[in-house]
Amino acid sequence: MLYLVSTPIGNLGDITIRATDVLKSVDLILAEDTRQTGKILQRFKIESKLVTFHEHASEEKLEWVISKLKEGKKIALVSDAGVPNLSDPGGKLVEQALKHQIQVSPIPGPSALTALISVAPFACSQFIFLGYFPKKKGRQTMIKTIQESDHPIFFYESPHRITKTLNFLKDHLEGFNILIGRELTKKFEEIRFFDLMSQSDIDTIRAQGEFVFSLVKKK
Repeated sequence: MLYLVSTPIGNLGDITIRATDVLKSVDLILAEDTRQTGKILQRFKIESKLVTFHEHASEEKLEWVISKLKEGKKIALVSDAGVPNLSDPGGKLVEQALKHQIQVSPIPGPSALTALISVAPFACSQFIFLGYFPKKKGRQTMIKTIQESDHPIFFYESPHRITKTLNFLKDHLEGFNILIGRELTKKFEEIRFFDLMSQSDIDTIRAQGEFVFSLVKKK
């Protein structure tokens, strides 16, 4: 059995009872960053063996994990935070598990995307999520996608690119509002909603922590 376990996006208190039960019961926990996951294991007294497994894992490592699953081992995959395979590693391992007729099971939980959706001041019954905003290549194409969409579009962004990205969007997207979630669930959580053309608002966004944002056309 392969479990895909969602973990807290900041506040460790958001982990589910089921998630901790599964992490305690498995033979191995595959973690994107063992240091980050180690904090969860220590907090909830979880003693399962922790093994590094990330998007750049070798084919040999992937084959080793599949061999353990075929032996009957129970394994949990976690990302640094949030939902595995949502702009995080997971898909390749699940593909191989299903190919070898190994059962997979999702253990749902926290997500920065759904956390921001829950506080959005606009309807989100339909939306588009496009992962991380392109670094360089594809930015102009992405602008066209945003302009042509009738639904809110959500992205992730890293702190060292957020200022550049916001100014790029301002220069290309007149007539849009932006919703920004920074450090969601953490001590310095910040949620902002403003006209994308407002340079004063952009200038006061602290380029620290993890970001998720949404662009929506003004009505």
